[in-house]
Parts: sequence; structure tokens; C-alpha cells
Amino acid sequence: MSNRANPLVFQIGSSPLFPDGNLIALLGTMTFQTNGSPLFDPTFMVVSPITNGISFSGDRYSYTDSSGQKHYDSNRSFGFRIVAVTNLADGGFLKQDITSTPGTPMIPGASGNQVSKISSIQLYLVSWETAMENKVRSGSSYTLTSNNLGTFNIATADKGSGFYQGYTYASIEGQVIPSNGSAPLPGQSFRESPIVDIPFGEVIGNPILTLTIVEEPGFSIQDAYGTDKTKIAEAQLTLQNAESGKLYGVEVLFSDSEGSQSFSLHLDGQRSLFAIPYHLLFGGEPVTGSVSVDWTGLSSSVPNLRSIEVTGIDQIRADMAPAGQYKDTITITITPKDTL
Repeated sequence: MSNRANPLVFQIGSSPLFPDGNLIALLGTMTFQTNGSPLFDPTFMVVSPITNGISFSGDRYSYTDSSGQKHYDSNRSFGFRIVAVTNLADGGFLKQDITSTPGTPMIPGASGNQVSKISSIQLYLVSWETAMENKVRSGSSYTLTSNNLGTFNIATADKGSGFYQGYTYASIEGQVIPSNGSAPLPGQSFRESPIVDIPFGEVIGNPILTLTIVEEPGFSIQDAYGTDKTKIAEAQLTLQNAESGKLYGVEVLFSDSEGSQSFSLHLDGQRSLFAIPYHLLFGGEPVTGSVSVDWTGLSSSVPNLRSIEVTGIDQIRADMAPAGQYKDTITITITPKDTL
């Protein structure tokens, strides 16, 4: 499992994740890799409890005078919590407040193997108060006063019967799991560097783009004959340090090792062996190798998902193919667009 942090900026949350206008900051995004084993009940195990709560202080709206000038009180406190947003492969999402009690599930009420259901998990700092656009001052910075956001580990259930029937710790950013199966130390911090001040409404620099590809375990060539198509992966693009409410765009480039404009599956993945040509679809749109496809309307407030599909395989050609596994390796490159 991996976790990427971002430059922290407070923004006003928006629908659908935070429709009540909480003050939020994206702490980081977690993605999961497994060796093919089932992923049962991924769960937070808090090492340094956040029992005392989290607070930031700074300017708070007080009143508006007769001339229309807004006045603010300084060094007022705001309470926060940490919320995990689990993005699901079908485009949905689930939210869960992270508590100081070990065993906080990432997907409440989930059952069975989650390995193909979880696209990624984002960790947010979220104010308890709502309608914060009326309470904080744009351009002001807010200071962490509780000094600690806490640390955590992740564990997964050993079986589908539930977390408390036995669990195993997952490695985060290369953590070494002790041979006796106990929690790895130190725990993973909710933040990777000391927080002094977090600005509100001031996005510094360009958004950080993180592309995650969730691959399907495999597909049958017959499912992509002719106009039939089959899903082979899901692409998710996460925006960090992005302006709330602003839409972004990227160019997506699919290329093979030879920079060809067409795609082919090869026996055992060896380009010198028998080839089966195919067409690639990105979000339903045909892809030409080494030619960019636009992906626009991207937002930091919703999961940005697109399916990757295979189609257009000639059945006669496929019937001629020697038996075996057919593979192709595609590199995906994203480039931010200047304009949408």
C-alpha cells in the first residue's frame, strides 16, 4: 500500500463529498497492491490516538459594519476530524470518520473480498463546523494548535468472516512487518512533514496529478470479437493542491514499446511471436497509439474515473493463433492541459 502527501491548502468542501461546506484539506491518497490474495475488511489501526481532537486557530468572521466591511477575530479555534473517503471501482464512494478506536473500517458494512472494489482511499482533514465560507477569511493561514494529527497502521482481516476473527498488518510505504505479526513501528503519520500554518483559498503552484490503474485479472479474447468489448482496467486520476470548484484537463497518451499507432497482443508478450491486433477504448473513445486523448472536466471533489476496454479482435485471426497466453504492455502518460 502506498500513501502520497500533498501541499496542504484549506478549501471549502463541495458536493458530493462534502456538500455542507466544511473546511477541508487533502492529506494524501492511498492505493493498494496485493499479490493476488483476497483483501478482506481493510481497517485503520490507530497507533497514536487522536483522542484530544484536532484544532486549528486563525481569523474567524465576527460582524459586518454599516459600510459593508467584514471584521474578523484573530486566534479563534476550529475543531477538525480526519475522514477517509474510499473510492469504489464502480464510481461510487463511502466516507468514514477515523476514530481513536483500533479497528475503524474503511468500508462500513462491507463483506467479502474488496481487492477489485477499492480504487483508492483519500484522507481528508475536515472541520466539524459547516458553511465555513461564512466563517473564515480568504488569504489567511490557520495554525495547528493541538500539535498532533496522530499516526496509524492498516490491517486486513484474515478471512471474510470479519476483522475480529483475526487480522494481518499491511505494509505502508515499505514498512517492515515484525516477524511476530505485531504492528509495524513507527506508525504511518497522517502527514509527512510538520504543519505550521495552512493557508485558506491560496493554491500554491500547479495541482499534483496521480494516475492509478486498477487492472482486471485478465480477459478472454472471445469477449472482444468484432464490436464486442471487454473491460481490462479502470483509470483514476486524483488531483491534489487543486482549486475548489475549478475543472482541470489532461492529455492521456497510450504507447507500446515501439511507438506504434496500433495495438497487438503477442504470444507470451514477445513481440516477435504471433500477434493478434486489437482496438483500445478509453472511456468509450477509440485510442490511437502514441496520439493523445483529452480527459477534461476533472475535479478534486469527485472521483475521476474512466474505463479502459479492448475490442475489434478478428475472430479468424484469433482462431489461427497457437495456444497460450497473449499479452501487450502499454505505457500511459498524462500531461496537464493549459486550457480546458
